[in-house]
Formats: sequence, C-alpha cells, structure tokens
Amino acid sequence: MKNKINLTTVATIFLGIIVLQTAHSQCLNNDMRAEIRNMWSINVNAGLTSYFGDLSIYDSKIGNKLTKESGPAFGAILTKHINNKFGISGQLLYGNLKSTKNNVSFKSKLFEYNLHARVNFISLFSPCKQHNFGIVGYAGIGQFLVETTKYKYSDGYTEIIIHNSSVPEFVYFFGVGIYYKVADKIGITADLALRQCRNDRLDDYVKNNNYDYYSFLNIGVTYYINTLINPPRKKNKANIVCSGAKLKKLKQ
Repeated sequence: MKNKINLTTVATIFLGIIVLQTAHSQCLNNDMRAEIRNMWSINVNAGLTSYFGDLSIYDSKIGNKLTKESGPAFGAILTKHINNKFGISGQLLYGNLKSTKNNVSFKSKLFEYNLHARVNFISLFSPCKQHNFGIVGYAGIGQFLVETTKYKYSDGYTEIIIHNSSVPEFVYFFGVGIYYKVADKIGITADLALRQCRNDRLDDYVKNNNYDYYSFLNIGVTYYINTLINPPRKKNKANIVCSGAKLKKLKQ
C-alpha cells in the first residue's frame, strides 16, 4: 500500500532531479540544453468536479449532475512539450463534490496532484503543418487528499461525521480536451477528464468495495513559453581583439 501511496511523489522527485541535473550538466551540448528549456506551457483553468459513486443518482442526467452533484474547481497544468505531438505534464487540482441519497448526504473537498502524458491528435496525423486548433488526449496517475463531511438524518436527528484522509489516496485518470490559439502565445482550452479513486472513501460511504469516481470539466487559458531561460550572449572575439588593439594604440 505504501508503494502505491508514494508512487507519484517518487516519480515527481525523480523527474525533477533528472531535469535539474541535465539542465546544469557541463557535459551536454547546447542543442540538448536548448531542448530542455524550450517549448513549455502553463495552463490555468476553472470548472466543476462531479461525483460518481454509491450516493449519486443523477449519473445519466447531465443538468442535475452539474447542479446537484458537483462543485466548483480550479487547477493549473505545467507542460513540457517534447515536440508538437507529445508532452509531459504536472497538474494541481482543487475541487468540491456533493450528493444526497435517501437519508445520507455529504460534501467533500479534495486536493490532487498528478503526472500525465499528452498527445495532440491533430499534429500526430498532420505533423508538417502548424495548427491553431487541436484535440488533445491524456492519461496519468496521481494522488489526492480529501476532507469529507457526511450527514445522516434519522427521526429529526442529524449525525455529522467528518473524515480526513490520513495519507494521500491513489487515483488514475484519462481525458480529452480541445484548444484554440488566439495569438502566438495565448490559447483557449476546454477539457473533460474522468478519474477513478483506488478506494471507496471519497463519499465516506463504503459499500461492496465499489470504487468512487469523479470528473473534472473545465475551461482555461494557456500561455506558451518559447524558452524558460535565455542563453547567455556569446562574446564576439573579433570585437574583443579590435578593442584591445585600439587600447594599445591609444597608450602608444
């Protein structure tokens, strides 16, 4: 269980160490260092997280699902684009969930962090052109912390139970999104992803070991970064020689 819990944390630290060591290594040539610092993007987004589980009753009714079993959410995604087809991303997500069924209701707050791979299908099938519009698919793994408040109603009495996850819970997910570049460095995005928890405690209602799900529907804005660090300007040896010659001549 500990191996699953620490999987994303270890992967994140390992990836960070590789990137930092590679970026600062003196053994790499300029082309490889440029490959690391070039082609990044950051996306900020907001939308709704929706609950699917033992206490949900509107899974097939989109309107009621969004109004009665969903809550506000927002997040941020940092992506390293390997090329115009593939990328690796890290995401932070904060969301809210709620639902009521029979005499039980709950509200949950969750914080998720994850790593995922992305593929641009438009560029994949048409790699020789620059596209302002794209369709992106992605999948990954992550962990989340959750605080759930459950209410049980019986004979005019309300029992309130609060559950906090003592350790990060494991989640995996997949999703699809679209984007449109309105300028060279600015894009508008829309995404929908479905996430499966590896436990049945998102709603603090355990039944038949059926794992809970939640989705994240959002719109956002992406800023494209051509390079993280501008390379230092190379000194022109010819100018240095000429300056030295002029200085010597003035001394004479």
